[in-house]
Amino acid sequence: MSGRNSERQENLAPAFESPRYCGAGYRVLVICNDGAYFLRHRLSVVTHLASIGVDVTVIAGGDPIPAASIRGWKYIHVPIERFRFDPFGDAALMIRTARTIYAFKPHAVHLVTLKPAIFSGFVSIASRFVHAYPKQVLITLPGLGRMMSPKVPGQRRYPVASALTLLAFRMLSRRDYVHFTFETRHDCEFWADRGIANERNSSLIDGAGVDPSQFYPLDTPRCSRTTKVLFASRLLKSKGLSTFLQVAHDLAHRRDVEFVVAGVPEDHDPDAIPHRDLEQMTEIRFLGHISDMPNLLRQCDIVCLPTRYGEGIPRILIEAAATGLASIASGHPGCREAVEDGVTGEILPATSDGDMRQQLSDAILGYLERPDLLKTHKQAAYRHFRSRQFDQAAVADRFTELLGVPAAPD
Repeated sequence: MSGRNSERQENLAPAFESPRYCGAGYRVLVICNDGAYFLRHRLSVVTHLASIGVDVTVIAGGDPIPAASIRGWKYIHVPIERFRFDPFGDAALMIRTARTIYAFKPHAVHLVTLKPAIFSGFVSIASRFVHAYPKQVLITLPGLGRMMSPKVPGQRRYPVASALTLLAFRMLSRRDYVHFTFETRHDCEFWADRGIANERNSSLIDGAGVDPSQFYPLDTPRCSRTTKVLFASRLLKSKGLSTFLQVAHDLAHRRDVEFVVAGVPEDHDPDAIPHRDLEQMTEIRFLGHISDMPNLLRQCDIVCLPTRYGEGIPRILIEAAATGLASIASGHPGCREAVEDGVTGEILPATSDGDMRQQLSDAILGYLERPDLLKTHKQAAYRHFRSRQFDQAAVADRFTELLGVPAAPD
């Protein structure tokens, strides 16, 4: 392990080894729409809660969470339809939430993403009225999602579902024990304009956090004649993958650049690009699911995310900064939180797919023609990560506070 990495571990150790909180006897129920998303973005918070003695139960949809990932907390799998309202499935989620709250009597319930926030949120309110539990409800909205995001031409609209969602959140926000967390000022203002978020009932948290003991730059900068450009995210068109593939095709004749795609296949998602199509493309190297993302990032130079998806702060951009990589991203508010335009990477202001394709190509060519600029941006990206509360220790500590875990005695 590098010397710089050892130093980072020492700096982070007090946040976990000498906790400010004592969770013994405190109970927290976490509900998330997708198990894979939970493992990528919320596991560190639950692991921290369990490490300070909090009794944690997690309800999640999607594919079942592997038993090897469940350490120190309990898990309940519930099928949750992520892409549409499902009367039977949504009712099952509400029933499971009610039964778990009745049996578990959590002091706090943490609801992550829209569907748990709405359906499990109402159940939590009713349970508090009937059983006096939970005492607190924390709702985390990591982005606007497809349903609430400003629409672009050709994208599906959800007018009825959006209206019902706003109505539900207005009702939830009137309870003084309900608190919201957002990842960007833009999202906070979006919900504030609709009468839901205010200074009393909401907080901003810088993403899900990453572990600096895993994501760190190489001691000796990578030296290669080929610049590696990485797209690592969900394999969705709205994440910008289609634009990335077009640029890879446009620049396939160049020998000084390699385009790499990594991500979990989600062929059931109507917005997905099938992984079989990606495997057949010669202009990219498709890796599929990667279990060792830190090592992959240290083999690359640039991360690209020309997204138009309604997300918060993209985790991959924080991971890239922690690893000392330059990033090229769209002007999405969450991307602007992680990338300083012209300092740690490039922000592309394009509003159309054609303009995004051209701007992404120009940005990559700019780095190929000016390797000194790429080196400068990579170094600045790591400094930017260090200057913000992007590490998972800071994020876990903030959520611990918002969940009401008691402070450790003096």
